[in-house]
Amino acid sequence: MSSSVNAGAKALQERLHELITRLAATTELVKNWPESKDDDASIHVETTTKLISHINNVIASVQRVDGVVKADALLRKNLQECLIPLDLLDLLDHGNGLNPDCFSRALLREALGQLAGLKRRKLALEMLGAAVQSGLNREVAKERKKQQKENTSTSTEPTKKKRKLELSGKTSSSAADSPGQDAKEPPTKKQSVS
Repeated sequence: MSSSVNAGAKALQERLHELITRLAATTELVKNWPESKDDDASIHVETTTKLISHINNVIASVQRVDGVVKADALLRKNLQECLIPLDLLDLLDHGNGLNPDCFSRALLREALGQLAGLKRRKLALEMLGAAVQSGLNREVAKERKKQQKENTSTSTEPTKKKRKLELSGKTSSSAADSPGQDAKEPPTKKQSVS
């Protein structure tokens, strides 16, 4: 089995080398495209004819590579199961997203980055909400204490006034009964305010 895979791999390597050589020759022809002199377009006709010939050679090489892969089922299976390093895919992705694996990885990376940003924002908003709620709770507690103080002070004031009135009424009548005595206010209990 391994000898047939090795033979198929060797044939594939030769066909790929031939394809790369023809692609390089075509690239050189395009890079060194001659300029026409004056209105003479014959140079373009010749160069275009060469370019078409090179493109036909490239097509024939691609078909040979395809033929080698299709002819050897074991080689085709090995190629399909072969893992391609992601760095190589990144190098092949020179067309800005033409490689679907690199494009989907970039989308996934972007989505994960946005999700992390949203999680940070959510956490910040939760912390802000907790701080605001704690501040509101403190203010409500202060307001309750203030109201309780006001309620206890307002509830004790009328009784103090009544006592003063009662005492003043008693002192005036007792002062009339015994002229030499000064009336003193009786001691009152102070209520604790909580």
